[in-house]
Amino acid sequence: MTRTTHVITGVLATILLLAGPAAAEWKFEEFMNPEGDRGIGITLAPANATGVELAFGCQGARWRQVALLPDGPKPLRLASDGRVSLGFAPDKLTPDGAWKVRERGAMRAYFAPSASSFMGRLFEAERANPNATLYVVLRPAKKAPVTLEFPIAGLRDALRKQIWEDCKLADYYGELD
Repeated sequence: MTRTTHVITGVLATILLLAGPAAAEWKFEEFMNPEGDRGIGITLAPANATGVELAFGCQGARWRQVALLPDGPKPLRLASDGRVSLGFAPDKLTPDGAWKVRERGAMRAYFAPSASSFMGRLFEAERANPNATLYVVLRPAKKAPVTLEFPIAGLRDALRKQIWEDCKLADYYGELD
């Protein structure tokens, strides 16, 4: 390598370190929960697939949900058993857990059994490692298991900007630092 190449490589590495983790593409959405109540929330598509999204929604302090929702022009057809494994390292996943399954026509959505504790785990993972990724293994209907990667960088900022006050999240997680 030439001296110029070393300098350019060093400058690029410094810029990348100073920039920090790139925020994930959290999007504001309006929702309807399984009981038909309207709410608001944020969604995130996986970095490595299409057809499904991770969603966190609420209606004030009345209800709070975390869900895996079919999405897009070719939505993922989820199995009827709600089996999900997850973790923050691809080789350290939880055993299969049953999420609540809700059907609308031929499509199914999965809802986490405890949305508040699930979001608390995401907060802690992002705080410990701003580059954290949530790995979720789903078993789509009539297909092999698929591992989805959700980079959670920017979760706290997205919540603060989009839904923190309306969802009364300080009541569950305290004030954001």
